Amino acid sequence: ERFVADAPVRSMLLYGHLFFNSLVFVLMHVQMLRTGSGPHRQAHKVLGRVNFLFLTLSVVCAVWLASEHGAVPQYGGRLSEFGFYSMAAFVYGTAVMGVFAIRSGNRVEHRIWMWRFVGTMWGSFWLFRVMLFVLDPLLRDHEAVALLICIWFSAPLGMLIAEFIRRRIDASTELPMVSTNGMNRRDGIA
Repeated sequence: ERFVADAPVRSMLLYGHLFFNSLVFVLMHVQMLRTGSGPHRQAHKVLGRVNFLFLTLSVVCAVWLASEHGAVPQYGGRLSEFGFYSMAAFVYGTAVMGVFAIRSGNRVEHRIWMWRFVGTMWGSFWLFRVMLFVLDPLLRDHEAVALLICIWFSAPLGMLIAEFIRRRIDASTELPMVSTNGMNRRDGIA
């Protein structure tokens, strides 16, 4: 019955989320591969703004959809609703921090936050599905537990993995490293 009421609005939100998030996925990889230094600086800047707009539209649709999960115990009820809010906060929050960093002229911090943003996106999509594929058969007898674990942990785990990868790349290429408190460090991984 939940899927019958307001079906056109729910469908529009779902398709909006899928469409805009798909665009973000493609553009975020273009942004990571063609950084803002060198001949692509202006294109990177414009594409970043477009990508942030698409991300905003996608997250609005996702949060609106998540607001309806509280009434569905099979999805985990309020825990899934707030879990999806948390996932949206990780994804959008890291992107916003990246925007703040570049607006203040700090390109190193911008790069760090964009790595984290990409990690939350990959975690929310791929890691979520891999975790569900593994956990669902193991926790089948416990309603919604596997789904709740995936909802709550995929985005932060994706961010941690991206941070680990970024630090390994930085250490191997000897780029200027920045610790999480913004202090430049040359004596090891930040």
